[in-house]
Amino acid sequence: METRQIVVISGKTCSGKSGLASLLEKEFGFAVVYDRRAIDDSEWRLRMAQPDIPDRRHKANDADQWMLRETQAVCEAQKDGRPLVVDHLNTLAQVLQFRQVFGANLVHVHLYASDPTLHGRYAKRMEGQAIPLSYDEVNQLKDQTEIQALKDDADVRVYTERSDSNDTLVRVAARLHLYTPPEIRCVDVLIGGQYGSEGKGNIVAYLAREYDVMIRVGGPNAGHTVASSAGPYTYHHLPSGSRDVTARLLLGPGMTIHLPGLLKEIEECGIRKDRLFIDPQATIIEEEDIGTERGGHLVSTIASTGSGSGAAAARRILSRGKEIRLARDVDELRSYVGTPGNYHGCTSDRLEEAYRSGHSILLEGTQGSGLSIFHGDYPHVTSRDTNVAGCLAEAGISPSRIRKILMVIRPMPIRVGDPDGEDGHTSGTLKHATTFDDIAAFAGLEAQVLNTAEKTSTTKRSRRVGWFEWDQFRKACALNAPTDIVLTFADYLKSSNSKARRFEQLDPDTIKFVEELERVSQAPVSLINTRFSRDADASDLRSLIDRRNWTARSDRR
Repeated sequence: METRQIVVISGKTCSGKSGLASLLEKEFGFAVVYDRRAIDDSEWRLRMAQPDIPDRRHKANDADQWMLRETQAVCEAQKDGRPLVVDHLNTLAQVLQFRQVFGANLVHVHLYASDPTLHGRYAKRMEGQAIPLSYDEVNQLKDQTEIQALKDDADVRVYTERSDSNDTLVRVAARLHLYTPPEIRCVDVLIGGQYGSEGKGNIVAYLAREYDVMIRVGGPNAGHTVASSAGPYTYHHLPSGSRDVTARLLLGPGMTIHLPGLLKEIEECGIRKDRLFIDPQATIIEEEDIGTERGGHLVSTIASTGSGSGAAAARRILSRGKEIRLARDVDELRSYVGTPGNYHGCTSDRLEEAYRSGHSILLEGTQGSGLSIFHGDYPHVTSRDTNVAGCLAEAGISPSRIRKILMVIRPMPIRVGDPDGEDGHTSGTLKHATTFDDIAAFAGLEAQVLNTAEKTSTTKRSRRVGWFEWDQFRKACALNAPTDIVLTFADYLKSSNSKARRFEQLDPDTIKFVEELERVSQAPVSLINTRFSRDADASDLRSLIDRRNWTARSDRR
């Protein structure tokens, strides 16, 4: 039995029927049956072209029956249950025929507006036509009794006087229950809980295989290094692990993009044009932004990366009404962004599509909670809010969509190395500062290996390190309310942890540390990274103990 949704549209010419049908097709995947497809039968066409003669009723019945037969043919040809919209029906008799065949699956939408508005729309549509027909010649729905009968029968009736096609779509889609209710939670967010460099990239790359959609916020000032069988790779724009999975990739409107860097990543990771979607409102970093940050002494005073992300964001705020490039203005990005009127990279549209399809979504945050411009130790902060709320705002995701919040921490937090020189400048305080030599001695690791490995992903500057800060950790928990904690660099607690493949194989003191993290955060430590492999020839890349009791795979919900 046919169970697909069938929408039939009625209304006078220029009431918005074709615009609605087209948008239902574009935005919601409806198949469309157009009445003009009937002109494929030359005999029928000639008969219908004759002046008003006694067999008028017979001609009308032919037209009525053709629309129904064509709709049934489309239903028979498309076995996937795809919803269908009929553009359009002109009589109540046609609608009743459809109701008899499709029953409760049929929804009748009637659109109407005032005659002056309809005539005005038609005149605008016909501008430039050599000898346009008059409105009354093209409008087939004239009988007031028939019009009233269609209005009375309609399941959805929309007055389009002050509605364009998109307004009408919203009103009709809402009545058709096409929008996903807010209680559908399908977004997981991963953020850093300290001062960045917590190892978020490897965690995202590990989880990426479970998600249908991955979205990244931030900018190239954050580099996420990932180890995989293809060798290590540092992502500055694309979601971590993009080259190793098939998920749809979104770059949100809050992104700041260094164009040469992004294009290089796209090429190196082999990202197809039909897989990456860039929001048209993402900001382009110009060379002057990079010069502003480096010339303005941010690099030499607080050890900024000098990537231009902050300067670009500031210029966007200060230059409203002036020239500023967004992703929609860049020809090289057009295949990922779209064009005016068809911005297929619009993040909100792609997210709505994902919600509706029941897809799992992973939002990858940037840097760490302690670097938030609002909640960090100002001025030793980055240019954006790095907590969950800020990441959601940059991506355009409502908090009601969140299912899981994963906060990544390391046992010894780091900050980027202090600026060069002897001016007393610092990248920020660490409450319990120490050295990688001391950590190596504590954990039984090789000091030279640690000092060599601990370089920032973006600037390659040496890092500073400290012992764990419980107070800062609790503040990050309060700001983000994580549902899961992710512990990285477990080998910095004990070198033997690097060989652990199960939780009980961890050093006893490490297990006690995990238990205390859970008490303070009131959340489980669901993933434990035992070590980071940067060796492209490593034969065993297993470095995560997965203690989750959940999965993000949409086919397992």
